[in-house]
Amino acid sequence: MKKIVLSYEEIQKRCKLIGEQLATRYRFNDTPPVFIGVMKGAIPFLTDLVSYVDIPLIIDYIQVGSFNGTESTGTVVLKKDVSQDVRNRDIVIVEDIVDSGISMTFLVDYFKRKYQPKSVVTVALLDKKCNRKVPFELDYSGEIVQNEFLMGYGLDYRDLYRNTRYVFVPTEEEIKTWDELLGIK
Repeated sequence: MKKIVLSYEEIQKRCKLIGEQLATRYRFNDTPPVFIGVMKGAIPFLTDLVSYVDIPLIIDYIQVGSFNGTESTGTVVLKKDVSQDVRNRDIVIVEDIVDSGISMTFLVDYFKRKYQPKSVVTVALLDKKCNRKVPFELDYSGEIVQNEFLMGYGLDYRDLYRNTRYVFVPTEEEIKTWDELLGIK
């Protein structure tokens, strides 16, 4: 590994801070907000984040795809929709990282068009503002990061290492080893 970008302890501090802010924001709602994790990468962050949101809430998931290996394809594909009816609800889209902004823009537009929610709030652990292809500002982010390929804590390389408790930058040698492990030439 080249370097650790966020330790587990640093991640937990950010989850606590954002979670408390979201609890304050929705504390007096008539209905619980719906926290929507973007699969698969946001699962660890969503799980830890909601543990700090001490109000009633609903959790659901959506899945989109736009990456091939380490590169974004620039095209977003909806793979799985939410299972809850989120019409006229406050929704919180939770993502592991916002990079180009294309996927998050797609999701916000998709929810507004299809479900007409009461509000849409966006949250990501990592914000790679330097890579924006479309203008997009998160409502809440844990850390602004540089233009490096990141892994761990939900972030992956071909679905490997999502289970790491910290975020790191892999070396080129590690990526070659993983390609060999997966039978990719």
